[in-house]
Amino acid sequence: MVSTWSPDLNNVQQLCEILQNSMSPNHELRTQSMQLLDSFKEQPEFLNYLCYILLLEGKDPTISATAGLLLKNCLLLPLDNNNNNNVMNNHGLVLDDYIKLNIIKGLSPAYPKLVTNITGIVITTLFSTYFARSHRDDPLGLQLLLNLLTLVKTEKNEASIKALSKIMEDAAQFFQLPWTVEEVKPIEVLIQAFLEFISLDAYSDSFIIRSETIKCLNCIIPLNSQFFIVQLDFFLQSIFTLATNDSNDKVREQICITFTTLLDFRPDKLIDNLQGIIQFVLHLINNSSIEGNKSRVGLEACEFLLSLSNNSHIPEILIKPYLPSIIPALITHMCFDEEEILIVDSLNDEDDSGVPDKDEDIKPLISSATKSKARPNEEEEDDDDNDVGTDGDEIDTSWSLRKCSAATLDSLTNLLPQDVIKISYPLLRQHLASEKWYVREATILALGAMAEGGIKYASDQLSIIIPFLVEELKDHWYPVRKMSCWTLSRFSPWIYSDNTEFLLPVLEPILNNVLFDKRKCVQQAAISCVAYFIDNADYEIVSTLLYNELLSTFTKCFTTYQKRNMFVLYDAIGSLAEKVEFDERAMSTVIPPLLNKWNVVTDTDKELWPLLECLSYVIISLGEFFLPLAPQVFSRVWFILCNCVELEARSQQDPTVVVPEKDFEITSLDLIDGLIQGLNSSIENTLIFAQASPNIFDVLLEVLKDPTHEVRQSAFALLGDVAYYYTDKLQPYQDQPYKDYLPKFLAVIGNEIMHNDELDSVGAVNSLNNAIWALGLISERIDLQEYIIDLSRVVLDLFLGGGDGVNNNTAIAVHISIVENLAVCIGRMGIHHPEIFSTNDSPFCSINAIEKWCDSCIDIPDPEEKTVCYHGFIRIMNLIDRTKIRMNCIILKKMLKGLMENVDLKAINQDLYGFLINNSELVSQLNTNSPEYQFVAQIM
Repeated sequence: MVSTWSPDLNNVQQLCEILQNSMSPNHELRTQSMQLLDSFKEQPEFLNYLCYILLLEGKDPTISATAGLLLKNCLLLPLDNNNNNNVMNNHGLVLDDYIKLNIIKGLSPAYPKLVTNITGIVITTLFSTYFARSHRDDPLGLQLLLNLLTLVKTEKNEASIKALSKIMEDAAQFFQLPWTVEEVKPIEVLIQAFLEFISLDAYSDSFIIRSETIKCLNCIIPLNSQFFIVQLDFFLQSIFTLATNDSNDKVREQICITFTTLLDFRPDKLIDNLQGIIQFVLHLINNSSIEGNKSRVGLEACEFLLSLSNNSHIPEILIKPYLPSIIPALITHMCFDEEEILIVDSLNDEDDSGVPDKDEDIKPLISSATKSKARPNEEEEDDDDNDVGTDGDEIDTSWSLRKCSAATLDSLTNLLPQDVIKISYPLLRQHLASEKWYVREATILALGAMAEGGIKYASDQLSIIIPFLVEELKDHWYPVRKMSCWTLSRFSPWIYSDNTEFLLPVLEPILNNVLFDKRKCVQQAAISCVAYFIDNADYEIVSTLLYNELLSTFTKCFTTYQKRNMFVLYDAIGSLAEKVEFDERAMSTVIPPLLNKWNVVTDTDKELWPLLECLSYVIISLGEFFLPLAPQVFSRVWFILCNCVELEARSQQDPTVVVPEKDFEITSLDLIDGLIQGLNSSIENTLIFAQASPNIFDVLLEVLKDPTHEVRQSAFALLGDVAYYYTDKLQPYQDQPYKDYLPKFLAVIGNEIMHNDELDSVGAVNSLNNAIWALGLISERIDLQEYIIDLSRVVLDLFLGGGDGVNNNTAIAVHISIVENLAVCIGRMGIHHPEIFSTNDSPFCSINAIEKWCDSCIDIPDPEEKTVCYHGFIRIMNLIDRTKIRMNCIILKKMLKGLMENVDLKAINQDLYGFLINNSELVSQLNTNSPEYQFVAQIM
């Protein structure tokens, strides 16, 4: 096929000049050229001209590259079908066959490398935005793909394989679908070609073709394509051959990624070859350096070991024999590299505590994203597990072999603690008193990495190690002081368990000295350490031993900390407020500097996010003590929230409107929630419902539509607390001014529960969990009458439909949290309407459903929540037709076990007594010595 389009050479010349001027250092000339470009875009053939200039031989490569990048950007705009074979986007630009047929020419080695690279990017964009997603019926797409393969095969064209690897990275899944009217599945052609390209013999002179081809195949592994599965053994044999004979670092890096990917999707294929693979990756780790690509190769090799230690499909007994080889390699590579050591040497004696932080150096913070009102999911609870204590200063800012080694050691210690401790501690003891600071620092990092999993087996040595770490807090080298803080925090569970005599000797030097270190990164490690100790402490220890000193010390920190460390200080204060109730002492110490910050920080400053989050905890903790300050705080945060909502609405009509970052919305919602929890009825009519237009419900309805999960998460949390503290405001009474809002909120909640396909983040899961939690609270406090049938169906569909066929470990943890919250919601809905769940045609009226409910609710920690949901459940059980659903002793024992702990039996006594009478025959079959029988005997 040949395109009939040809350019007007005058237009080509003019456009080349405009493109050249668009790169001019002269601002006026640049502005003028951009305006001319906008006028050129009005021509439907504009994209063709850009492609023509990109491929124009002999032209200045920078002009060609500029044309190519502009072409790529135009292709990213939404494309809509035109009436002919070409495509027009909503800016009037036409993508016709000229580009599809000619763009591949730019991959020719006759062009400068800059042009071939840009051409590859354009081709990738063409596939990801046009061919793969919406125009697989266009025969030129498949033809272009086949031409790329041909270039690699016949001309060993490296630019083509690079383009293919980018295409596979972006759109591999689409090649499993039928293309063109003949319904060809390109994945089969691609796999066959790629398996040929990784041959060392055929492509020995091009490591780029071999490495990029393996990269392509690594994108195919997760697809579980049947065509690939039948050739997996051949692929693995080729990979093993390359691992043995190919010394190129790029190739070896991709081989490591292959092994790691197969661990996730086909671990069975690696088990028989595990010894050789581990020896291979250890060889790469031990020979890694910061020169060239070797550090990257070592990192990918270590990533395999990290995945191996986290993979539930690989029995630990298969890993255990290799620990004597793995552990020393990991410990050795936990030292800083030479470049980092030189940086520390140059910075160590500097005092940077008074140097202001730049905004761009501060990591984004969405603390609300990890908080859920409903029962938390396990992924959320384990967020800190990947923290290996190596963040927070000029060095160690990115994921590295050092960090990966520490994370792998952490994971292996959790998997095989006794074996890891037995191998590692003798090695570490040799280095504890090393004269080299970086050896001591790495040793301390290793101790911290092993702390969580190894405490039980290292307890006899911790009485020596902890005093050593306390002494290291005074070390001359700041990385050692910093790492000692982190490692001490990791041992806090051991200190609190039965070794509290170490508590004050550990915390006093941190509170008195290290928090005010001359290096900001040490301050950050110290305040994080203190926050960790607060989180892990019992209420009694904090309130009696630490409370006053913590308040005084935190107050001093306000005078010295720069912005980045202020963020961590806010978190520590929030942790303290969550642990104990603040009193007059707090009002006279930390509250004044907090309010001073509140007055100084502007409405657009990102420091407002953690400050608002901190204040939300402080207000809940202070309760009525905060009442005099509530009006000014609410007034400001209400303005911020309403402004965010208004600008969001305006931006839908006017794309030039700048919308504030979502964190302003999230933290404003959280603070209003904190005010409600801390002051509830005291501010109901004076603040929360004193706003006329918009009112609190208007704003909530708007933010509940937000596509950002974390925004909805906080909004559902606020809705639930409004239902809890201000139930009357949601009642659908005729004379109630807010009577029309309840059905709107129920519709939003129902929509959130039904549309749960993309639970791809902690925020998404927490948003759904908070919606379920809010529904439970509303249905417990308000008789939902005509809404209850539809809502119960939505809840039961998700409750009974989930839990099967989930193979991914994270998905299992997330799913369990949702099921648990749904079970609680069912119990709460059963308070007013048990009949909805007890009828013979109800999906809940089955042994499997009842047993699933019992399994989900047995360990609920909150007494109020557990009492209510069991009360509703018992009401449901009392209405179930026992001739249709026959209870058994297994379910009865599970139910009684749940009732034995954290349940106020007086509140449910009448219904519980009726249930036991109805099931007296089953009760009599219990073992008289069992805890369940004894429990029933006490009640009856």
